Amino acid sequence: MTGRPCYTALSSVGGRESQQDTLFVGESEDQLLAVICDGMGGLNGGEKASELAVRMLAESFYSRRIASVPDFYRTLLPRIDEAVFGIEAGGRRIGAGSTLVSVILGPAGLFWASVGDSRLYLYRAGELICPVRAHNYRLLLDRMLEAGRIDREVYRREEPKGEALVSYLGMGGLRMADISENAFPARPGDQILLCSDGLYKSLPDERIRQILASAEPPEARAGQLLDGALAAGGAKQDNTSVILLCL
Repeated sequence: MTGRPCYTALSSVGGRESQQDTLFVGESEDQLLAVICDGMGGLNGGEKASELAVRMLAESFYSRRIASVPDFYRTLLPRIDEAVFGIEAGGRRIGAGSTLVSVILGPAGLFWASVGDSRLYLYRAGELICPVRAHNYRLLLDRMLEAGRIDREVYRREEPKGEALVSYLGMGGLRMADISENAFPARPGDQILLCSDGLYKSLPDERIRQILASAEPPEARAGQLLDGALAAGGAKQDNTSVILLCL
């Protein structure tokens, strides 16, 4: 990295009974790792899944110098998937799962990986982009519609189920993962936002962009994102987590 980024990590349980998000930021030599995992599953399975996924990623990050970040993610994500798939309670698998969104920032720039529907935003000079997809049923419906395998009537009938995940850690065979093959060149003034779906399902992208564009300190911007989501979601607000990296 050309300079040390500042970062803020915040999380809230929202209106839920337990916190199933796990987040982590750490540095090793000239690389920085950030990750948010949003767990799912009963019997505390979501908490166990997200904690295990983050722990395995962090331990691997610190265990060696990463020469190829894409290879690091490609090798590790299937291992995490199998480990989460194998979580047991009382001698039986509990069906735990977790999403994952992660970045590694180093001298070459920014790399990312995503499984599920947690989200990554890149903000630069007033523009906000999201380079990762939600791995949900709507993505499959869009593909089938474009390929002519279904018509719009079928699409409309199936679309209410669109947010159901079709890829996540813990499936016992990872179906989809978005991994950047080339580094995104980071510049001073860039902001990198990782979040669980509790944020973007409560705050529209334009509101997120406005907050990131403000002149407030980074800690205040991260707090405004979290507070805005909690206010919008009310009593039913999902677990919400944000990591904001500022270069």
